Amino acid sequence: MNSFVIEPATPDDVESIAALLAPNVIKQSVLPRSSSDILEHIGNFRVARVGDRLAGCVALRDFGGGLFEVRSLVVEDDYSGCGLGSALVKNVLSLAVERGGIEVFTLTIRPRLFTRLGFEEVPMESFHRDDKYHEKIWSDCRLCPKIDCCDEIALRIRVG
Repeated sequence: MNSFVIEPATPDDVESIAALLAPNVIKQSVLPRSSSDILEHIGNFRVARVGDRLAGCVALRDFGGGLFEVRSLVVEDDYSGCGLGSALVKNVLSLAVERGGIEVFTLTIRPRLFTRLGFEEVPMESFHRDDKYHEKIWSDCRLCPKIDCCDEIALRIRVG
């Protein structure tokens, strides 16, 4: 594989990020993000480039109080299995620390990548009952097409 560079996304990356997310939204592995939403939160996105090509992206959402979420993690199929997903997650974990993070969580259908990086599973019953995740549930989960048949796994890691 060619070497990759992970860097903050810029407004010029918005449409490429949206295009990278789109097939994964259809597969229901990430939540939909409009171009305007991506642009509004562009400072939370990191992108991986191989040459001039956008090969992956990830975003970090701040819920306040030191709680962050890894979201919108996508690696283009051509680069799957090359360590790009792990590198993107490590990058935003460092960003969470820089921003005063204490705990980072994610909801995923692919937990192995996260458990290899030290994340621990949170039983969904506990996740839904824990008040610190209430804003996530209210803002995203209630709008998710899988709300009544969620197959995602909640994981978290302490970073601070």
